Amino acid sequence: MAQFLAVANRKGGVGKSTISVMLAHAFAVWGGKRVLLMDLDSQCNASLILQGGEGWLAARKAHRTIADYFLDVFDEAAENPREYLVHRVGDVRDMSGKAPALSLLPGSLLLEDMQGELYLKEARQSKDPELVSSRVRGRLERMLRRFEGSYDIVLLDCAPGLLFAALAALKTADLVLVPFRPDYVSQLAVDRVALLIESKRTGADLAEIPLDMRRYACLANAMRDTGRERNIYDEISLDHPMLASRIPMSAAIADAFDYRDTAVTIDDKYGDATPAVRGLYEEVASRLTLRLAA
Repeated sequence: MAQFLAVANRKGGVGKSTISVMLAHAFAVWGGKRVLLMDLDSQCNASLILQGGEGWLAARKAHRTIADYFLDVFDEAAENPREYLVHRVGDVRDMSGKAPALSLLPGSLLLEDMQGELYLKEARQSKDPELVSSRVRGRLERMLRRFEGSYDIVLLDCAPGLLFAALAALKTADLVLVPFRPDYVSQLAVDRVALLIESKRTGADLAEIPLDMRRYACLANAMRDTGRERNIYDEISLDHPMLASRIPMSAAIADAFDYRDTAVTIDDKYGDATPAVRGLYEEVASRLTLRLAA
């Protein structure tokens, strides 16, 4: 059965999609795992990185995006849910020179509209808003888990908002990775998403959970290692579990997310940033192993 890894933050622009793709590549190539990435962000960045613009447009025109999947399965109109998945995606090859076992459920610009439609459908059965919301989240959780028997790792690239799909992903995940950029807005966003992940109302309630017992870990992304950034990093680490890995501000990483028509090795893909990517992968893999054993 698959382990579920969500990548989430209440703030946009912190690198959730790039971190999701980075880990998808690493688990598929270095880990030799069967990986599925579900693009739950209506910006569709992970899909564009893994498919390129033409591939994503083809999925959209064929009505094979995550919005179509949720709506069709919800309405029991999907004859074969696996048809919504795109296999052997990306421009990285594995150690044998072949495309790795990396699949994608492509993102959709209409994902937010679809979730509103699902709410209205469920509201026909009940007038209790809380009950309707709970039912929609529950249905989405089951749909997120539908393919778990066919994969080792399912990555959930979450939108910064708090619509049903993101909440379902946070509840489903065995581990939530919270990327942040070392600034004060990100610090507040980490505080907010941590409460959601651990289902706590206040920071005092959250503080009762030891850092090593929490279901999430924070990742400093695009670090320039200035004095100000180190201070913010230290402040966040006082209240939240922190990965030892840090992703530096790097031109190699920025360039890595331009889709290539010809596949390359993962070392060529990430260039000088490869050691940082490998370090992140090994640390996240270790944490997932520990959670599996707990």
